[in-house]
Amino acid sequence: MLHCLLKGCTKDDSEESLRLEREANRAADSFISNATASERSRDGSGNSAVNIVPLLQRATIGLIFRFITHCDMDASFGKNASNFRNSQQVQVDVDSCDQTGDTEYLDDSSPSSSNSSLPQAAESSNGSIIINHDKIHENERSWLSSYLEAITNIRMVILAQSRSIWFLLPRWFYRNLSSMFKEEEKQMAVIRKFARVACENAQPGSPLQMLRSKESHNPTMDHDVKNGQAVNKELLDEAITVLFAGQDTSAATLSWTLHLLSLYPNVQRHLAKEVREDLASMGHSCNEGITKRMISKMSYLDAVIKEAMRLYPVAPFVVRRLPDDLSIPAPNSHDENIIIPKDTFACIWIYGLHRNKKLWHRPDDFVPERWLDPGIQKLDDAQTQFKGTFMPFAAGPRNCVGQPLAQVILRIILARIMNECEIIDTRMRQQCENTAEEDMIDQSLRLRKDMQAGFTVLPSGGVKLLVHGISKKSR
Repeated sequence: MLHCLLKGCTKDDSEESLRLEREANRAADSFISNATASERSRDGSGNSAVNIVPLLQRATIGLIFRFITHCDMDASFGKNASNFRNSQQVQVDVDSCDQTGDTEYLDDSSPSSSNSSLPQAAESSNGSIIINHDKIHENERSWLSSYLEAITNIRMVILAQSRSIWFLLPRWFYRNLSSMFKEEEKQMAVIRKFARVACENAQPGSPLQMLRSKESHNPTMDHDVKNGQAVNKELLDEAITVLFAGQDTSAATLSWTLHLLSLYPNVQRHLAKEVREDLASMGHSCNEGITKRMISKMSYLDAVIKEAMRLYPVAPFVVRRLPDDLSIPAPNSHDENIIIPKDTFACIWIYGLHRNKKLWHRPDDFVPERWLDPGIQKLDDAQTQFKGTFMPFAAGPRNCVGQPLAQVILRIILARIMNECEIIDTRMRQQCENTAEEDMIDQSLRLRKDMQAGFTVLPSGGVKLLVHGISKKSR
């Protein structure tokens, strides 16, 4: 999968590298167009905030789908929209799962909002996680909304399952006795259908089609083809993983990054200045896309994204099975080392690692300069003595396979947004009008969004921002 996904993408002028650049620019266009149009349509004045999370989700799923299939998503799903289910409301009772291993679910009888944004998860007063699904606007593509909704739901189901007794029992217990499994299958049916359409529409030369030509993923080599299935399980599983991982993590990282930039206007101004000046110095036209070579020269852009991923790694933990006994020094140097036996599952809490006070200077502050200023770098032991402790894509041979793609996608999209837009959090503007500069950091910390529960982390309740387009003359 790694070979098929990344083939040609490491060379700047290769066909696949240029395709990645085009798709990233197209995703940025989609977000900017929808964010500014959504603003204007609210009250005609352009002064209403818009939830950027669902807009980024739609933009990035389109990007990943087109990149791995070489096919437009609208064309692929034009004849399949009716096969995707309508939205509903689901409740995952995490506290109940901790004790009984079961889950309660609500139907869609409760009133839904007229807002057409994607569902967001919130924690109720009794500790359960409620997934509220807003009414889908009649002009929205129902198949895309249903897929993204299923992705949101499956996060909650997997989280609840991992905290329940079912996680400790044989899989067949869970399949036969838990209502949670029924909900999991309901969500996975939509996700599998979306991935199957991607596999069936993959064009020659695309990553999915290249993978499909391999013996391990070729349906003609699989007995399931006799039952009329044109996609074998191995290929379908790979498509599910790449579609989810590519879209979800990119949208989440960009959501957190724009959220932070809206709370730190000085950082945003510095970044926008760098992007616009660097593009101008390279003779970039407003009608041209941003390339890998262009973003490679933007050091502050790189620092902003690194710092956002440090504060909010969207995959906040990884689990690994230890292949050998592991010896860890005891807290007290006089005690014997602690031995963790072979085959133990070890959880690395990346979020905690990235905010460890022993490793990072001002660990909770948003300080992109820490990646550029040698004086600040010296204060971060994570950058001087323990460099492996920054791991937003995990580490080792089983780290994120899409990391090289994500590095390009995130930087091109953010550069395009900063070149063409101003991002404003109205709460910050209202609360900081009469605030001294030295108190701005405290204000920014208080206004930060909580993290939504799940094995990938989104801002809880979404991120509502003003997205103002900047005229070409004023850039």
